[in-house]
Amino acid sequence: MPENKNPHVYRMARFLPFDPSHDQIYEEYQVARDSLNLDTAAFDYVLNAAKAGAHVIVLTGDAGHGKTHLCRRIIESFLGYNEEEARKLINEACDGRQVIKDKSGTDAAGALRIFKDFSEFSPQIAADLVEDSNTDDAVTIICANEGRLRAVLSGKEAGQYCAELLRSFDASFEDGKASRDGRVHIVNLNHQSTAAGSDGQSLGDLALRDWTSGTRWRSCNDCDARHACPINRNREMLSERVDGEVAVTRKAKLRLLFATLERIGYVITIRDMLMAFAYLLTGGLKCEDVHRMRRRHRRGWQQAYAFYNLAFESPDTISKEQLKRLPLMQQLPKLDPGRRALREIDERIVNQQEIFTGGQLDLQFPAPSTSDEDLIDASQGIDEIIGDPRNKKQRAEEAENVTRVVRALRRRAYVDGIGSTTLDMVHLGFPYGADFLRVVYDQMDVPARAILKKRVIAGLHHIQGLQFSEQTPTLHLVDPAFGRSMSGTAILAARIKPANVDLLRLSEKWGNSDEVPYHVKKSVDWIDRHIVLRIVDQKSEKHDLQLDLMTFDCILRAAAGHVPTRFYEHDIRRVAIFLGRIAQAAHSSSDQINLIRDGRSQTISIDGSTIQVGAGA
Repeated sequence: MPENKNPHVYRMARFLPFDPSHDQIYEEYQVARDSLNLDTAAFDYVLNAAKAGAHVIVLTGDAGHGKTHLCRRIIESFLGYNEEEARKLINEACDGRQVIKDKSGTDAAGALRIFKDFSEFSPQIAADLVEDSNTDDAVTIICANEGRLRAVLSGKEAGQYCAELLRSFDASFEDGKASRDGRVHIVNLNHQSTAAGSDGQSLGDLALRDWTSGTRWRSCNDCDARHACPINRNREMLSERVDGEVAVTRKAKLRLLFATLERIGYVITIRDMLMAFAYLLTGGLKCEDVHRMRRRHRRGWQQAYAFYNLAFESPDTISKEQLKRLPLMQQLPKLDPGRRALREIDERIVNQQEIFTGGQLDLQFPAPSTSDEDLIDASQGIDEIIGDPRNKKQRAEEAENVTRVVRALRRRAYVDGIGSTTLDMVHLGFPYGADFLRVVYDQMDVPARAILKKRVIAGLHHIQGLQFSEQTPTLHLVDPAFGRSMSGTAILAARIKPANVDLLRLSEKWGNSDEVPYHVKKSVDWIDRHIVLRIVDQKSEKHDLQLDLMTFDCILRAAAGHVPTRFYEHDIRRVAIFLGRIAQAAHSSSDQINLIRDGRSQTISIDGSTIQVGAGA
């Protein structure tokens, strides 16, 4: 069979920063055959807002979220232009000075004024243009990252209209509304999640389904390297048409990886996602690279290019400098399941047989130099790796081979769903991650929530340096004037009843999305990335602290008795400042001092010249 070249492989290569034609990933330079039009919630929201007569729509978020892409598609859907015409208008008529009218010229649909990028102007000029756009002749769309947007709207040249937009922008963080009146809309794409949605409907699932569909891979059927090609193997592992339900599970595990990164504070843009998927499917290889490596390398080289290995460890053909151009690939190794030993998983993949089908391309490793075998089939565990090392070098090589194979098997076990789902977050390094997910998915009944609150309160006590002889459901707050207690005695500023401590989803704090008009959940593909720790003080005032997955994990580790203070230093400081602010605002009796001594609560009262010491409340 001939050495074929699949055009789709080269299309994916253009999404990688290793290729000279990488500029095709940017909307302004893209050609129609490379475009991937994902139907995002943001697109639907912006289109509906424009049709409803919005005055201005602000699209904010980091570079790569698809602000320019959204504008191009709105020009198509709202004004009736085709893709090529809309892309030309993006490049020539979207500086905010021009009004783009309906293609028919009848103004039947309306008109758009688009600021494609505020960074093209100085803040002063941009502010003047925004003030001038305060007219009713067109729907204005403003695209800017958060920093640039604030610089323009709060600058010296900013007028009343800029001030109004800035107030709407700031208010959106407090009340979770994309709009107050349907006139000014704030669509914050930093809230957009590539992992939002279930049943294969997330943006990541849609992109993978498009790129692994059968019609794009027909040319591989006649290729002589098909059965030795890691690119084709990755496609098969992630294609529901080929691997069925297992492929669904694998994509669900990738979706969990992305969601976990978002929940520890990393913002994944659509551009990041597409570059990552192009890399995970191809490993930076093209068809001619596969043919060349197949001829020149020993068998077993393909396992390094399995998508689940590429996610956490780069192959030898990718340099560190190249990998730095893929932002997401700098973050995923933090969650590497291959570096975490779980007895339930390791015993199955190392000692039990027939967990994986034998002869799979991604599980075949080159045999060590001490072995007479050509290949090691990792589906049979690590028995074949153990040779007869005669010297230090051979022992080191054997240990390296065992480590490489076991890590790959752990990763494969994760993406294939080997083991219970309760271990997923543990596999990614978050032993209390399952509790976090149960809160954000509202899967906790009242007794379970009460138990979790008790553990959170214990963690808050540990962070303050409080030690009790037995666990208490009441939250004790140390007087901030005395700092973190380390001597066994602490003076208390307030006690908070368990009923006044609660854990909420961030979206729940902002109200029911079905009842609140213009709720932020309707403006973007949304997942709850934070849990809100709410404490109601003695004056019935609510104090909220947003906990991402990392901070939540820190608190529950503290509840278990130990937390690595250096690693969680930032999170501990945030929590301590939050608790100190509540304690400082609390009122305490002037003739009574509450304290914790040797793990027990006590009170000191002054009655004239007599000091009385008693048990605490």
